[in-house]
Amino acid sequence: MSDPKGDKLFVNLSASQARRRLKGFGHGVRKVQSAGRNQAVIVHTATGRHLTELEGKFADVGCSSAESALGKPVEPHQELDRVQEASEESFPASDSPAITSATRS
Repeated sequence: MSDPKGDKLFVNLSASQARRRLKGFGHGVRKVQSAGRNQAVIVHTATGRHLTELEGKFADVGCSSAESALGKPVEPHQELDRVQEASEESFPASDSPAITSATRS
């Protein structure tokens, strides 16, 4: 089986996660292939605005048209840790005692 014709976009996600993000997207996506652990290659024919939208789908994890320009892949547990840290900063735990709705008379 030959490779589909098109340009390549390297992303820092596993192939299955990249497919989930692209489900129903279209815009010239031909194939999603694994490029190693937590990295995928998207073979596409997108140009102009469609290419910008395709790159926008992966802006949070990193994408590049050259494999060498792509940074180190993010491990899934590291991403989860970052999300948890961000939510803790947004909603700090309060030091006030818990309020109970049931009171005894």
